Parts: sequence; structure tokens; C-alpha cells
Amino acid sequence: MADIVPLQHNAPPDSERRTVAGRYHVRVEALEPNGEARGRVVATLSSPTAADFTAVYGPERGRDYTLDEVRFVGALPGELVEVVVTWSLPRPGRKRAKHPPAPLIHLTGVIEAAEKRVTPPCPVFGRCGGCQLQHMAYPAQLAWKTARVRHALAAADLAAAPVLPAIGCDDPWRYRNHMRFSVDRDGRAGLTQRGTHRVLPLAACPIAEEGINRVLPLLAARTLPRPQALVRYSPSTREMLMVPPPDDELRAEIAAQGITLCDEAMDEELLGVLFRIRPSSFFQTNSRQANRMAELVLAWLPGAPDTTLVDAYCGVGTFARLLAPHAGRVIAIEESASAIRDARWNLRDAPNVAIIQAKVEDALPGMAERLDGLVIDPPRAGCQRPVLDALAERRVPRVVYVSCDPDTLARDLAYLCQTRAAYHLREVQPLDMFPQTAHIENIATLEADV
Repeated sequence: MADIVPLQHNAPPDSERRTVAGRYHVRVEALEPNGEARGRVVATLSSPTAADFTAVYGPERGRDYTLDEVRFVGALPGELVEVVVTWSLPRPGRKRAKHPPAPLIHLTGVIEAAEKRVTPPCPVFGRCGGCQLQHMAYPAQLAWKTARVRHALAAADLAAAPVLPAIGCDDPWRYRNHMRFSVDRDGRAGLTQRGTHRVLPLAACPIAEEGINRVLPLLAARTLPRPQALVRYSPSTREMLMVPPPDDELRAEIAAQGITLCDEAMDEELLGVLFRIRPSSFFQTNSRQANRMAELVLAWLPGAPDTTLVDAYCGVGTFARLLAPHAGRVIAIEESASAIRDARWNLRDAPNVAIIQAKVEDALPGMAERLDGLVIDPPRAGCQRPVLDALAERRVPRVVYVSCDPDTLARDLAYLCQTRAAYHLREVQPLDMFPQTAHIENIATLEADV
């Protein structure tokens, strides 16, 4: 049993109070798709008064308010835990908000632990908004993510879809190559506390790449300009981008760490190919898993001198560049002018790649040529209906759908495979691009029904 952290009872006068809090025992019932634990209150150790709840929620709701169900980060199904729940009171002299902010819930003790529980290495886990699963053993994380994808597909009437076990990281720590830090009023860089605008200053992050963690103590020793500091690092090229740019003294300290600081763009390597990346560019935040993803995409799409392939939502031209040596022609489609700028540079030595700056929903339906394969990597919201309709009408022989959201992926696959009956879903391969978090990357492979 973990030690229970007691509440401090030296409360300020009512006129100075900003919050009220209670302590509860909670039985955890499930993990939500976002990684939060959902549980039922089984015992109240202490609670705000009816007057406190009236101040928070108003007389109609506050008079009979009771806490029943809670959601928070840091617990596992079946566990009995203790939490502290904190409600914000209206500021004196101000009207109570029509929709009061949700209370903050903090795990203070584990009374009955699950077998899959491990000790989180991060001192701010549960408060930081970055990770949700550090307390779960890594094999259990992979099993949960596989089940999460299967559940999303089943909810879209694709229960029979073949979902393979999630591919994990060889090292589920020190993988994130791109960090965006908030800067507080005192100029300290950190990550935002869950459910608030507060910044948690830090000098190390267990999921950040080693190069970023070598630089974080240097940032922690400085007063930085608000509101944010961006750091991007390539473990293969050992190059780094920082926004805003550091001063000469910090540059020298970073160079002493064996890191090459770049001004406007840096090189990142994927399957032995260098790509130019700028601060605004999208590139996968896990370099090692990005290589695995690229291998899976290339393995499914046809490769021959007479094939024409499409890289839809091509971004900086990653898949188009990797596909170019294996195809007769590659068509890269991207709307963002900034991404197109990078794609033109990255594809400068690939004469068989045609770049189209347009929305995919505008460009794809009008293509008259034969398409032999297509990779599509849309935003989290998934594909717009004109894109799906164009795919259904063309029945491209082989399609790879890369998605970071199981629910929108399931929705789009159901439309292509059931509503339009244009494709057969060969398999869905979850790929753990973001260990210690609830996020899941997926590679779905489809074959046209003819």
C-alpha cells in the first residue's frame, strides 16, 4: 500500500480562499480512450460543504451536489485509490461562471494496486499534460493500445477486421524528437499542468530524446522569452533547431554538448535519406518508429518502373521521396505552402515526382491517369468525404491509410469497405509511435474489390 498524502487543514479565511477540496476513495472501472482512469467514489473521507458547492455550481446544482464518478490520470482498472479533488471558487467580486471549470483530481495513494502497475519515473506524472500511461508496464500498454484499435473498429461494424498486435519501441523512453515548452511569467520553460494554464518547470523529461535532455538544464538556468520555446533534435544527424533562436552564449554551450545548432532548417534521416525540416514542418516525433512505419508503407505498395503512386497529404515529401526509386511516377499532393516549400527541396533529386499544391479533396477526384497505389496520411480528423468518394470510385489497387486516430480511421474504413464496398481491409497494424501516452499510430492496408 502506498503512503497516503494527508491534506493540509490550515485553511485561509473564507474571503481569501480560492479553492475547496475533498478526499475520496475510488474504485477504478476502466481506462478511457484518452488514457484517463474512470472510477466510482466508494468512500468520502472529507468533502467541501454544501455552501462550498453552492459557491462553485450555484444554488440549483450545488445544494444537493455529490461526487459519484471521476476521471483522472494515474490509475489502472481494478485498483482502489485515494484522490484529492479540488474545485475553484469564484473570485471575490466576480460573477460565478455559467460553466464552472472541471475540478482537478490528483492521485495521492494506491490502496490496492493492479499487477500491471509500475512506478512512473517522472516526478510530475499525473500533473503534466504530456503522458497518461507511465504507471502501466510497457507490454500492458501495447496490449491496451491493440485492444483500443480493435474496439474502435468493432464500434464501426468492422469487428472482423484483422488487427495485428501493436509494434512497440525497443526503448519506450527517450524517443521524442520535438518538444514545445511553455514559458511562465518568470521565464522558466516547462510543460503545462493538466487542466490548468500553469507551467511545470523542468530540467529533464523521460520521453524526450537524449539530445533534448542535454539541452534542457541549459534552458532551465536561463530566463526565456514568453510564451513558448520549441526544440527539435535529430538523433541521426545530431542537429537541432530552437525557436526563438538562442543567444551566442547558449549556442556555445549547446555546441559543447556535441550538437550542431541550425538556424532555419535541419536535416533528419529516414531510411538513409536526408530530409530538410524547418520549425513549422511536420515530421514524426519518434525517429526510430518513423523508420518502421516507412518500411511498412513501402512493403505494401507496388514497386515497378511502370507504376504510378500517390502520396496524399505529402507534407515535406517523406513518402514520395522514399517511393520514388521504386516507381515510374509519384504524385505528391499537399495544401500547405510551407510544407510544399520543404517538399520541393526534399524532392529536388527525384525527377519522377510531380508535386501538386492543392487540397487532396480537390486534386484526387480530377486525376485522369491510372493509379496503381496510394498512401494517405490525413490529419487527426481523417479524410473528407470527397477524398473517400474519389478513392471508392477509382478503386486504386492498393492503398495504405496512415492514421493517428483509431476512431476516425475506423469511420473512414467502414465507409470505404462497407458503405461503398470498394475495398477489402487486409490488416490494421498499430504502431506505438508515442509510448507512455494514449496516442496510437496505425497503418491500414486495403486492396480494391474489382
